[in-house]
Formats: sequence, structure tokens, C-alpha cells
Amino acid sequence: MATTPKSKSTTKTKKPAAATGKTAAPQDKEVKAAAPKAKKAGSAPQRRPMMEKTFFSKPGEYTPKWRLVDAEGQTLGRLSTYIATALMGKDKPTYTRSADTGDFIVVINAEKVRLTGTKWQTKLYHHHTGFPGGIKEQTAGFIRETHPERLIEKAVWRMLPHGHMGRLWFSKLKVYAGTNHPHTAQQPQAVKLAAAAE
Repeated sequence: MATTPKSKSTTKTKKPAAATGKTAAPQDKEVKAAAPKAKKAGSAPQRRPMMEKTFFSKPGEYTPKWRLVDAEGQTLGRLSTYIATALMGKDKPTYTRSADTGDFIVVINAEKVRLTGTKWQTKLYHHHTGFPGGIKEQTAGFIRETHPERLIEKAVWRMLPHGHMGRLWFSKLKVYAGTNHPHTAQQPQAVKLAAAAE
């Protein structure tokens, strides 16, 4: 019987790295972390943002109201703080710095406003005539006797921003020494403030 010749093996033996002159690449022992799988669209509900947009009032959108404030027995500083806040509209969620969102304020009985301690004699107001050496000094008690509405006007003016918006807000303040005022047609709503502590 004829015998078939044995086929030579096709597998090649690897030569050592030293014989080939090539350096073997080091094997990474650390296992790389598997990349996170991408979530399917719509699989989880998206969170709503904390604030969707910032509100800004525009000129002409807000119709101002009229408030009537009785200054009898009220402390000058506390009363002026309330008035300045209401003129700017800071007591409303629609307040915008560059827009007029405040109300008109009518103050009556300005001559019966209250100061603590000896401020009627010690609190001083200064103004200048414009001439050299023309500085004038007046006490709070003197102003109460001559122009009592100026006490509230000066206190509120110093609490407002000194700019075009401050001048606009200040023009909406109406102060009167007595109980009479010419704004009955606007039907101002009376505001009841907390009584001053004795």
C-alpha cells in the first residue's frame, strides 16, 4: 500500500524578543471600567428648573393705588421707612428697580409726628443759601412749628435712591400738616400702622 507523505505543520514558532531585537509591550493588568450605558430618551422624567425666568415689570403695566397714612403718634424714622418702601413698591412681588411699581402716599397730621428723647431740640437740619457763609441751621422743633411736612419729606428723600427713579418716586409723596387733603377724588385707602411704643 502506498503511504501518503506527512504534511508539514503550518504553525510557526515564536522567536524570543531578544532574537528579533523588538521589545515586548507590557501588558496592562488593570481592568478598564466599562463605559456607562447611555440612558434611553424619555426613560426618566426631567427635573424642572428652580426658576424658569426672572420677572420684570414694564412701564405702564401696573396701575398705582393711593394710600392714606395718618402720622399722628408715629415715630418719624419708622414712618418714613414704610413710606419709602411703599413708594418704590418693594413690598410687592412685582418690584422692579427700573420701573415704577409703587403707590401714591398721602400723609396727614404731619405736625403730630413723634420723635424720641430730646431730638426736638438736638436734631439739626442744615441748608445753604448759596452766598459765602450762608449756611443755616434749624432744629427739628423749629421746623415742626413752621413747616411740619418737611420733616417727613426730608426723611423719606434721604431713604430713596438719588437718581431719576428716586425723583419720580418722591413726586408721588403728598404730605399735609393737618387732616385735610385735596385727594378725595382718588379715594385713598387708609393704612393702619402699628402704634408707636411709648
